Amino acid sequence: MKRRLLIILLCQILLITGCLGQNRLDDLTLILTIGVDVRKDGELEIYSAVPVFQREAKKKTEILHVHASSFREGRDRFDDEANGLVQTGKVQNIVISKKVLMKKGLLDLLDVIFRDPKSSLKADLIMANEPIDEVLNVDVSDKPRLPVYLRELIKSGHTSEASVYTTARKAYDQFYEKGITPYLPEIKLSDDKLKIAGTALIDKRGYYVDSLSSEESIQLLILQRDTMHPIFMTTQIKDKSFKAKDEESKNVSYSIDYTHYDYKTKAKKGQFQFDLHLKYAIVLTEILVQVSPVEDKKRLERAIASDMKKKMEAVIAKFQKNQLDPIGLGKFARAYAYEDWKRVEDDWGKAFSKAKVNVYPEVEIISIGSLKK
Repeated sequence: MKRRLLIILLCQILLITGCLGQNRLDDLTLILTIGVDVRKDGELEIYSAVPVFQREAKKKTEILHVHASSFREGRDRFDDEANGLVQTGKVQNIVISKKVLMKKGLLDLLDVIFRDPKSSLKADLIMANEPIDEVLNVDVSDKPRLPVYLRELIKSGHTSEASVYTTARKAYDQFYEKGITPYLPEIKLSDDKLKIAGTALIDKRGYYVDSLSSEESIQLLILQRDTMHPIFMTTQIKDKSFKAKDEESKNVSYSIDYTHYDYKTKAKKGQFQFDLHLKYAIVLTEILVQVSPVEDKKRLERAIASDMKKKMEAVIAKFQKNQLDPIGLGKFARAYAYEDWKRVEDDWGKAFSKAKVNVYPEVEIISIGSLKK
């Protein structure tokens, strides 16, 4: 009898739909985007973009704004501004102004994100060139809600190799991994629209140092092996033996369909040397020089490889000048020259600035397109 009652009771429990502790969306303040700026007196300005679910609301997103001495204090003050119960565990993007990274740094700002178990480590980190209030108040009436639009913009920029992609979790690894320096995607306002500006380079203390353009960001992503093929690129042929089809351009456009990497590392008396061998298989998509891609294939391959080499060397020179290693070559130094690495691991940026980095690109044209010549 008792067993039968127990079975009936268990069946009734299984049918219960678990409605306790439910929250209605229109009773919540669901923070999906956080923006951080700084005032002249050094106090932080914290913004948040909150989706509005009420049908009668005219705007899809509400912007909250508070002043605080720390990021944590700012998040707590949203309770005073919000109409409902504040939820911060679903934050999708954290947009930080360039001024904050120059004056306050990123590491201390993210301390609460790294420590609070309720924080979302999947949130995208973004640096903005403009004031945060201008970025978050941009007109997106013909686009998805601002948090969704920002995430799609950053992911699209990374997919097209125009910028990097950094989450809070990835930034944590970059700060505490000694063989690499941090980097963030960079956005700007142009014609009242948000656009990818390139990549922001950050030092180990979390301060902004320099930027890469979208063209330079492609080189960084290739060196990091963080690309999705095909990669579309354009080379301006500098070789005077090639004649242009018109007076303005000597461009050759192509897609990189495959890249083979071979990085070699060695050290002697504390001097590191990295030999970066990259073999590209490319497809020609546009030729604006007077050349036969069939008859002059080898000459064209050498010209494209020469341009690639110059672009990569220029980007690496910028890294070394600023004592930064966003490529992560320090991890190769630790793996293949451990004894020398141990002596410089606490100041790898300085050691990398003195390293010799050789780039050896090789190009093979595997297709000239639909045309036969």
